[in-house]
Amino acid sequence: SMVKHGHLSSPYMAFLKLVNINDPECQKLPTVFFPEDISDPEARSVATKTAKAICKACPIVDECFTYAMETHQRYGIWGATSPQDR
Repeated sequence: SMVKHGHLSSPYMAFLKLVNINDPECQKLPTVFFPEDISDPEARSVATKTAKAICKACPIVDECFTYAMETHQRYGIWGATSPQDR
């Protein structure tokens, strides 16, 4: 969980700071980066590929992947990976 002893966890705070500084594209395209919500399999596949391509050009892709692993993100595209990749 993000909250530990009434404080936000340090991985969350550190990552949030990086997101605020870098303003990644994923912030503007939530549907693409959480393709689980797309019912059509073909559209979901396109969204997943699109999200991963955007990630690969992102300056914080490695930190994002690490954050997703550390915080056990079960949904969404993080650091150019889908939940199946993680």
